[in-house]
Amino acid sequence: MFDTRDAHIILSETLRFAGVQKQTDYIAVFQNSKGRELALERDRTEAFYVWLEKYNTVIPGVAIKNQEKPGEPYGRKQPRNSNLNDKNCPNLKVGNRVWYLEIESPQALRELAKWYAAL
Repeated sequence: MFDTRDAHIILSETLRFAGVQKQTDYIAVFQNSKGRELALERDRTEAFYVWLEKYNTVIPGVAIKNQEKPGEPYGRKQPRNSNLNDKNCPNLKVGNRVWYLEIESPQALRELAKWYAAL
């Protein structure tokens, strides 16, 4: 079982938490130093799940998830989590190409956060 409180701590080590005003019951938003957004799904326990603006690397234990187009990012018009909106994370909302990732371990999440922070 995965605890998103642990994920929050891991992501906070290298990314900036966007604050409780950008957090819902379902997502917590983080940003790198250039403002790229990453949203952690807070209601999942089978793995860590994040939405992010860019993913062009390979990290063991990280898989791209997309039911419509497996292994590909979500297209600009493809529906997604309704919490990804203008208020919470405008860079991840419909209208933008985004990646939805499943992360199978805290170590993989830590590696992803380090990579994303360096973008």
